[in-house]
Amino acid sequence: MSFLAPIWLAAAGAAALGVVTLHFITTQRPAASPLPTARFVPDGDARAASRAARPTDLLLLLLRCAAVLLLGTAFAGPVVAAARAKLARVIIVDRSRAALSDVRDSALAVWHEGGAGGRADAVIVFDSAATETADGADDSLRALAATARRGSLTAALVSARRAAGALSLRADSIELVIVSPLTTDELDAASAPTIARWPGRVRLVRTAAAPQRAAAVTLAHDSPDDPLRPLVAALGAVAPAGTAARAVVRVVRGGLSPADSAVARSGAAVVSWPLAGGVAATVQGVWAGTATLVAPLTRIALPAGGRVIARWADGAPAATETSLGRGCVRGVGIGVPSAGDVSLQPAFMSVARVLIAPCGASSAVRAAPDSVARGFARAGAAAPAASLRGADDRSPAAPWLLAAALLLLAGETFVRRGAARAEAAAR
Repeated sequence: MSFLAPIWLAAAGAAALGVVTLHFITTQRPAASPLPTARFVPDGDARAASRAARPTDLLLLLLRCAAVLLLGTAFAGPVVAAARAKLARVIIVDRSRAALSDVRDSALAVWHEGGAGGRADAVIVFDSAATETADGADDSLRALAATARRGSLTAALVSARRAAGALSLRADSIELVIVSPLTTDELDAASAPTIARWPGRVRLVRTAAAPQRAAAVTLAHDSPDDPLRPLVAALGAVAPAGTAARAVVRVVRGGLSPADSAVARSGAAVVSWPLAGGVAATVQGVWAGTATLVAPLTRIALPAGGRVIARWADGAPAATETSLGRGCVRGVGIGVPSAGDVSLQPAFMSVARVLIAPCGASSAVRAAPDSVARGFARAGAAAPAASLRGADDRSPAAPWLLAAALLLLAGETFVRRGAARAEAAAR
């Protein structure tokens, strides 16, 4: 058995000791003695306090002490655990597009470090969302496969904190283990503050990141004044024509044709990015992945549906993606003016690389620098279980203990009345 707030046990013990002490101080009526006259005796209560050799009203003493101890135990929050380990671990396993098969092997190795099948551990697998595996985590880890979604380490850390709260009832201390290549697209502004709030040791098992997928980018309806030409030229320089296993990305500046749909079904990414036309541009903000752009832009209407991959500063979708066959169709509603240097800015290049990327991939997938990765590992002692228990933890026995204490306090009234009647009868 463990207690959520053991300090209340000490408080209850001190209160019970005070109750016993008070029962050694008794108030009694002095023995009667004859007086020749009573007219010189002042009016008043003929009672005097004295120290007794043994406590008086033993039944009342027992009721009061029992009630105080039950109240203290209820506030302490007793929790009964069938088995309690010295150390448990919350293992975060990456299955996002940045992970390779060595993540599965590393996660299995960490899982089996737990002795008898890692029964005291919790496993969180994550990509864009985090999920805690139920019983049979060993089978889940063996079947682990990377998805095409971007990872979110922050979501995994939040789930790990919840899992640690449940483990804290079955272990004395808890260690956090992160098995991930730790790429830049998995981190956001909340990742570092979230890991900083973990109160103990954090072990980072860093695996290899999936290589960036080279893409052969073509620009349909090419024209000399198209603002996307510099971007396509830059991507072509990064991925030369001889690169093996290249994905096909086709950028369409007009309406989609049946030929474009056929290209998408064969496995290509068809990007429908209309020209801005003569609409006046205004300074607006847009972000895609981890890239942000603030520049004179125009908004182009997007068809409903699809997965949002870029948003305007007010949260409205700026680009969406829909799967089609083995490929995808990506709609971009960001109008870039042909006049000006917006398309030459580094921020525009960063946003556009996310939008002009193979299906289920992104050029933003790259390993985080070692200086950043060191912030997600911490030496020292594992986190004490008590530090991971939430403020809303409840003991299932507390309501029953409180009810029993109230019954004892109510029973004290009947005991006092019985004692008063007995004293009156004795007179």
